[in-house]
Amino acid sequence: MLKYLLVTSGGLESGVIKKAIAQVSGFNSLGLKSELIIISDQLVPDLSRLYPFIKIIPLKTLRRKDIFNRLLRAVSIRRSIRDVILSLDRKDLLYHRGLEFQLSYYPLAFFRTGRRCKIVSEHQSIEIRQSILYGSYLSALKDLLTGGFITGQTDGIIGVTDEITTYWSGRLFCGKIPHTTIANGFDVGSVPVRTPPAGNRADIHLLFVGNVSRWHGLDRIVQGIAAYRGKAPIILHIVGEGDELQNLQNLAKTVAPEAQIHYHGKRIGQQMDSFFNECDIAIGSLGLHRQGLSQASSLKVREYCSRGIPFMMANQDPDFPESFSYCLRASPIEEPIAMEDVVAFVNEMRKNPRHPERMRAFAEDTIDWKSKIKKTYEFITAL
Repeated sequence: MLKYLLVTSGGLESGVIKKAIAQVSGFNSLGLKSELIIISDQLVPDLSRLYPFIKIIPLKTLRRKDIFNRLLRAVSIRRSIRDVILSLDRKDLLYHRGLEFQLSYYPLAFFRTGRRCKIVSEHQSIEIRQSILYGSYLSALKDLLTGGFITGQTDGIIGVTDEITTYWSGRLFCGKIPHTTIANGFDVGSVPVRTPPAGNRADIHLLFVGNVSRWHGLDRIVQGIAAYRGKAPIILHIVGEGDELQNLQNLAKTVAPEAQIHYHGKRIGQQMDSFFNECDIAIGSLGLHRQGLSQASSLKVREYCSRGIPFMMANQDPDFPESFSYCLRASPIEEPIAMEDVVAFVNEMRKNPRHPERMRAFAEDTIDWKSKIKKTYEFITAL
């Protein structure tokens, strides 16, 4: 029995939850009985009607962020995790991700002494660098003091890039632990192939989808639009919200007040299809170097590829080699994105109207969960 534990405040549209659902579905299809347990203050228990393998543990919304309420929340999370672990036996496994390195979240049952089940942790980033980027120095300190110790209590580590795997396997306080790198996958069949816009139009439409954060580097796009002197009109569409959105809007008002930048807010499901059909190129991460990282395994660009829209990014990705011609590579530096390069790339893509189908075929062969979950299954069952 495998229980996949996820603590999140995201909704059902969250890429994290979509990934967890796809993984647990994959484990079950391979004959490993699995259950997804989500501790959340956003999802309703009725979600289990859509997915029988999901169990929701409700978490009260933190209405006031004082010390007392934070402590109550930590106790609630701790008890829920304890109950999940105690329900598992020696042949069982707990797979977890998305939990802060805060000792108050971790019950005694999590630690090696006296624990019956095995635990595997999945790592998507190097959190301490992300905390420093946002000035969250207390979170960075907690990570520094406890991250290696907590991760060292697990029986296996999975990183989504070699860079992340190397970092976490090197921070352990208790010797070596089996570890491997398995890039993120995507449920390719969950999204339609887009119908690209007419190839003879003059304007160029750029699309970003997600929670706007500093490491996405959208400020480089705005600065690039401000410096652009070409003839083809540039229109930027931002679909989503996020901590960095207000700063981005303020920057646009200052350096590019006449730019055509449209903020569409949060959209979900079929509402997204029209944006992908209308736009020429999508934006991945252009500021990952701000976290001191050069590699990523982004769910965002995997959705872009599955839908068949060319995209740009400024990092390496294990699933997209340099020979992948539908990606525009930007330099990981603090300079504006040259819009002239974007226009030239889009015009090249327009010469090949069948690029959506070819990108979709690549996604089915390379990034679909069917090609990923078996690697994860083989790693965890060998522990």
